[in-house]
Amino acid sequence: MSVTSQMKIFVTAGTQLPFDRLLKAVDEWAGQNPNAKVTAQAAKDEYHCKHIRVEQFLSPLEFEGCVSEADLLIAHAGMGTILTAIELAIPLVIMPRQFQLSEHRNDHQASTAAKFCGYPGIYIVNSLAELTEVIGNSDSLVKPIKTKSFEKTQLIDYLQQQVIN
Repeated sequence: MSVTSQMKIFVTAGTQLPFDRLLKAVDEWAGQNPNAKVTAQAAKDEYHCKHIRVEQFLSPLEFEGCVSEADLLIAHAGMGTILTAIELAIPLVIMPRQFQLSEHRNDHQASTAAKFCGYPGIYIVNSLAELTEVIGNSDSLVKPIKTKSFEKTQLIDYLQQQVIN
């Protein structure tokens, strides 16, 4: 499915390790959907994007601006991005880094993503096909729910307990 209006997507892959699989998947999708405006913040990767703008470093103010302008966030399973998406009620697509693909030191991102499977407004993908399907249905994506009892520190404590256990 093609994007008809100018959807703004912000991709964050972290600043410590490359994540070529995520960037390649989004770049290939963006090549088929030229109406989308896609910006990414990512460490130096081997893959060179042709259809999205990639910045290795964004200041906190620039990062905040990219997030707040986005209609959709796409990210590795970093807790900061997950918390930000919930706090700002922006739909989030997570593609966790995989240890067996040498994308991280262990599989903690897969564990984190598994804890959010089924959470409203957070969509877990592992491949280009899954990513394409989720973004292609962007009109039906729901926003994460920020309940009245949402307290960032309480959520962090809860998530740390869940990931550790």
